[in-house]
Amino acid sequence: MNEPKSQDVSMRELLVFFYRYRARLILAFLVPFCLVFIFSFIPSPRYEASSVLIVRLGSEYVYQPEVTNNHNGPESALPFDRDQIFKSEVAILGSDDLHDQVMKTIGLDRLYPDIAEPNFFTSAIRYMNDGLAAIGLADPVTDEQWNRQRLAKALIRFDKRLDIELEKESAVITVTFRHTDAALAVQVLDTLLQLYMEKRKQLYMEPRVELAQTQVEATHQKALVAEQSIEKFKHDHRIYSLPDQRTSLLQARSEVEKEQATVSSPALAEKLGFFNNQLDRLDAQERELDRLQHERQIAEDEYALASHKLNEAKAFDDLERERVGSVRIIQPPTAPAEPKPLQLLIILAGLFISVVSVLAMAAMTEFVECGFLTPERLERRIGVPVLGVLSWRK
Repeated sequence: MNEPKSQDVSMRELLVFFYRYRARLILAFLVPFCLVFIFSFIPSPRYEASSVLIVRLGSEYVYQPEVTNNHNGPESALPFDRDQIFKSEVAILGSDDLHDQVMKTIGLDRLYPDIAEPNFFTSAIRYMNDGLAAIGLADPVTDEQWNRQRLAKALIRFDKRLDIELEKESAVITVTFRHTDAALAVQVLDTLLQLYMEKRKQLYMEPRVELAQTQVEATHQKALVAEQSIEKFKHDHRIYSLPDQRTSLLQARSEVEKEQATVSSPALAEKLGFFNNQLDRLDAQERELDRLQHERQIAEDEYALASHKLNEAKAFDDLERERVGSVRIIQPPTAPAEPKPLQLLIILAGLFISVVSVLAMAAMTEFVECGFLTPERLERRIGVPVLGVLSWRK
């Protein structure tokens, strides 16, 4: 007969249970607690360097449209959302490539010498892999692959020691880094912030000068081609001065017409036709030359406009470089005089593990042991009142 679920276990039953199995429960508590307590003296204390940044809404967050409207001049600037701005700055600070640059700048052998220098276990794993690769049971691993593995392992540890916190309802970002060496922790934050400032400039500064320079070179080349086309056309058609050539032809034709008026001959008619053809050809050449000159003028105007934009881009770029970025450092990286107390945290964690171990031992004991510790438990189990209890002794 199952015991009723509506009735709770009394305090007396709990006390009897813990008194009956006190030895194993105390052992379940002391063993993990003592192990954790001993382990708490092994880890080296870590210094936590911290720095505080503030993000202002600067010009790099504002979109300036290239095309202007026809009514009120330039369109209004379109700022990005504040949350997007702050989250983007946190994302830049937390990017893996930035952390990789920090480790390479400081040196992996200084930051994490236990990862940079192969220990017994890593050497044994590599020798084992080389042996398996020699008999064809595994793929060979190159030095470059081992280096990438070490960098990936160091990057994981770096990310665990680095905390980037964005204060709620504010533009303040707190960056902290923990390391056993206080000076090295401060140096890591200094390097991180320097590389972060450089990277955000590369991301937010538009390549106006490069684009303008490319456009200037393209329009200048187009203007040179147009000028060369005119010179080639003049050279091929032996054009030195169209007005002078036209005047000379008109005078020659006039003289032929005067002669033809007095004397009519086929030779004069043929000469008159020749001059008319020459004038027609000169008119066609003039039209083609006007077209080429028009294209040259357009190319020169485009080159002048591109040169003007290049000068403006250089001036704007110089102004942007002289301006201070929108991210300001309120508190430079500093480390406390005393390391962060890890031993107390480890002991508290050990205490929690010990309590969980005691509860697990109690549950396992309740599941394995047979019999009834109290009359109340027997009454609930069989549904019959207990009239008397006899003590059992060996």
